[in-house]
Amino acid sequence: MAEIVKMPKLSDTMEEGVVAEWHKKVGDEVKSGEVLAEIETDKATMEFESFQDGVLLHIGVEKGGTAPVDSILAILGKKGEDISALLDGESGGKSEEKEDKKDAGKDKQKDADEKVVEEDRGDDESDDESEDEKKDSNKSEQKTDDSKSEKSSGIKQ
Repeated sequence: MAEIVKMPKLSDTMEEGVVAEWHKKVGDEVKSGEVLAEIETDKATMEFESFQDGVLLHIGVEKGGTAPVDSILAILGKKGEDISALLDGESGGKSEEKEDKKDAGKDKQKDADEKVVEEDRGDDESDDESEDEKKDSNKSEQKTDDSKSEKSSGIKQ
């Protein structure tokens, strides 16, 4: 079965890459570990090796072309294999899937933020109660100290 080779994220800040050079052409046999292409990132040009064996069936980004991370860089498979479904499926459904994942991520972050806010509110209330308890405790200690002073002063007289 044919496999999609996606534009890799070669650095933390990389959002897109430029294909500086292809080391293989469509129809060439590719072995795992062989250099497929050279990819320019925002920081350097790096060799990109294949992670699988197969025949290069499709080049998604021509030499000098720019593509976002995770877009189709190439397709590897068996010689003569039909890849039209992969090309159609990748362009149609993936962007919607990515949007759904983004929305789900935003919802999770929003839930986490709300939880932190609620915890902060709870901590503030408990801090207020703690402060009130401390004040009450200090007042009663002060009263006890005052009564001890009165008693001790009363004994001396």
